Amino acid sequence: MRLLLLAVFAVASLTYCTRDKAPTGFESPSATIDSLFRAYGVQDMTQDEARRRLQARERFELLDPALFRSCFSDWQGEHDQALAGFVFGQLVAAKQEMKIELDEDTARVQVAPASPELKPIVLVKQDFAWKIDLRQSVPPQIRQSLYEVYRRARRAERRAQ
Repeated sequence: MRLLLLAVFAVASLTYCTRDKAPTGFESPSATIDSLFRAYGVQDMTQDEARRRLQARERFELLDPALFRSCFSDWQGEHDQALAGFVFGQLVAAKQEMKIELDEDTARVQVAPASPELKPIVLVKQDFAWKIDLRQSVPPQIRQSLYEVYRRARRAERRAQ
């Protein structure tokens, strides 16, 4: 009986301990950003190369869609793809220059300090994991513009069918 109680206690302790830890890749704001970069396979790409590709309007290939979606606290569906792409572009262009400021369960990543129209990228801590908050990270005017582009593309796609 004691052995059974010890086994139950051990399993309960393990379950309790694992709930107190963030999933691997999301234990800090920088780890979450690294996970986003891994989803695109750009973790080893230099900032200069990323900027060159952005300026040339080259596409970045998404290699791990599940990892990509798990980087965001407020992912709601396919229509958020453009917001997430906007955030990714800001982060990858500032790989070596970004500054992370922590304030309890919120982190702000400064990617373009000289640009008043761009807001910091915001990460929030949820259940011990740091996630990017799309709606706080993308300025409202840009967000609305990206949603409108998405709506037009969906309408054109439906007409083509």
